[in-house]
Amino acid sequence: MKRTNTFAVRPLSNTGEQLLRDLLDASAALWNQVTYQRLMRY
Repeated sequence: MKRTNTFAVRPLSNTGEQLLRDLLDASAALWNQVTYQRLMRY
């Protein structure tokens, strides 16, 4: 059974929105790299 925490994030300014988008993009790219490396191990 997996446990996850979900939450809503709302930027307070346009600059904050861009920073949040950049952070989410980077985390998605990192997740994809980790998943790919795990897949290649098998």
